[in-house]
Amino acid sequence: MPPKIVFFDIDDTLFRKWQDFMPESVLPAFRALHEAGVLTAIATGRSPCALPAKIRALIDAVGLDILVSTNGQYNRYRGETVAAHPIDPADIAEVVRVCRAHDWDYGCTSEEKMALSSDRQRVHDSLYGTVPYETDPDYWQRHPVYQMNVFITAEEEAAFAASGILQRGYQMIRWHPLGMDLLHADGSKARGIRAVCAALGIDLADTMAFGDELNDLEMFKTVGFGVAMGDGRDELKALAKYVTTPLEQHGVYNALVHLGIIPGPTWNNA
Repeated sequence: MPPKIVFFDIDDTLFRKWQDFMPESVLPAFRALHEAGVLTAIATGRSPCALPAKIRALIDAVGLDILVSTNGQYNRYRGETVAAHPIDPADIAEVVRVCRAHDWDYGCTSEEKMALSSDRQRVHDSLYGTVPYETDPDYWQRHPVYQMNVFITAEEEAAFAASGILQRGYQMIRWHPLGMDLLHADGSKARGIRAVCAALGIDLADTMAFGDELNDLEMFKTVGFGVAMGDGRDELKALAKYVTTPLEQHGVYNALVHLGIIPGPTWNNA
């Protein structure tokens, strides 16, 4: 039986952010899934406000059924919010205090905007210039925030941990040598996937996911079938039920064909 939903990570699964590249086979893959009656979903650490232009164009062209965003903190089904988990403003205030005491930059992300404390070089270097943001250090005082960013090195992590923030029920996930996400300890793509499937009455065994990174580990432990990208993390490949080729080699499209989810033939670069 084919899956009822396929969840796709964005970065390095559908899209290479430092090259602004999405394979031409991605749009036909989504169209073929729709024609097969399979719901399409994106599961990403990005907020809806930070989706790359090429991903937005994909969504406009073919439609998207489900968006699990901000590592499961903000989730939609066909445009309607299914589940949302904002960070307590009192905890945000403490993070801000610690960051200002150490002269660290921080960011606050809602579904509408990513607002950073400054636009210093460390911020530019970590975001690759591909994620839109505004400089607004007090944004969190006026809007719900689903995830924070702290722009610190690995050497600075110990000082941040010593502040006691994580003991309030939070976790940090590094995505760049200069940047980390801060979110609820139980926040993950898996949390959003469980919420969406519960709302739709779909068994988790009837789901599939594509991913490549460490923040996809919980997702692979939750869905019925995990597909790892060929250049993904070894830890994720160990959990996967199938390992496909990198995105430049049309790994998503060809895996769907190989697994019998969409009709062939396979896609090649010729």
